[in-house]
Amino acid sequence: MEYTISGEQEDYESDVVNFSTKKGKKIPVNISLNLRPLIRDNQIVINPIRFDYDKFDIREDAEYELEKIVSILKRHTDIVIKIASHTDARGKSSYNRLLSDRRAKATRKYIISRGIAANRIKSAIGYGESDLLNECDEPNLNRCTDEEHQLNRRSYFYIVKGNGAVRTENN
Repeated sequence: MEYTISGEQEDYESDVVNFSTKKGKKIPVNISLNLRPLIRDNQIVINPIRFDYDKFDIREDAEYELEKIVSILKRHTDIVIKIASHTDARGKSSYNRLLSDRRAKATRKYIISRGIAANRIKSAIGYGESDLLNECDEPNLNRCTDEEHQLNRRSYFYIVKGNGAVRTENN
């Protein structure tokens, strides 16, 4: 038999483990799931929101991740966030700042379209290529793979107000 064990908890990243009881395989006695908290320190941490090269539209894979942000904001009505978006280093710095700002604004627009009040997003700012995650800066542009450049095209979600008090039916 093939089995799938999944675990979910509000405000946590879910996890799935597959295992089999095929002939000759040991049956696991303990199954460990890694449920990572989505709220860590002053951030809502999700899988990276990625953008295609020279684009600012919200991809389908990004929508899936942004729904986690929406869920957190609906559950924790005191939280106000700031969106920070970034680009890779390809292109002019001034253009990259503009592109990352469009990415931040597109992310903000998506979250608002899902029923979150605009005043729950304090700012949505693009920082261009000013905070690269790797060595794919201008002198190294041609040495980096597309995947390495992709790492720099991302958005972060910082909590600027609220302590994450859980909304209940009574409040």
